[in-house]
Amino acid sequence: MKPHYFLSSFLLCSCFSVSPAALAESESKNQYTQTVTRTVLAEGLPEAAPNQILELVRYEIPPFATLPPHIHPGLQIARVEFGLLTYAVIEGTALITRTDGTKETLTAGQKTLLKPGDAVTESEGMVHFGQNETPDPVILLATSLLTVGEPKAILMEE
Repeated sequence: MKPHYFLSSFLLCSCFSVSPAALAESESKNQYTQTVTRTVLAEGLPEAAPNQILELVRYEIPPFATLPPHIHPGLQIARVEFGLLTYAVIEGTALITRTDGTKETLTAGQKTLLKPGDAVTESEGMVHFGQNETPDPVILLATSLLTVGEPKAILMEE
């Protein structure tokens, strides 16, 4: 897969509410950005991690939305607050922590259903995607540690 870079205002795994001008630029290549809402709840520049930004973000994924395969150029940890998310790894490994504390490793080609209270740790460069296959929205709370000025996610093209 080839990486496809988008403005840092786009994400998944990149993916969210954007301005009309940005939507015009994205056209059909990034349709999910038109429906997934990304709200930064807090952010900071950790002294222990120079040139890095730490963000706490709330994502709302609408019913029946499929996010395109993507990577994050840094570490991201997300927890399902509401809804059910089908989560798949294409390349790399994700660590799943279930609500009861049980840990699972998800590798390339595997899918799982994330429920409220479940969390996923996504390492830098791990290719993955999510699907909301239900009539209800999915709400995620996520933290990410990324390089300042870099995109939040990079879409992958075949």
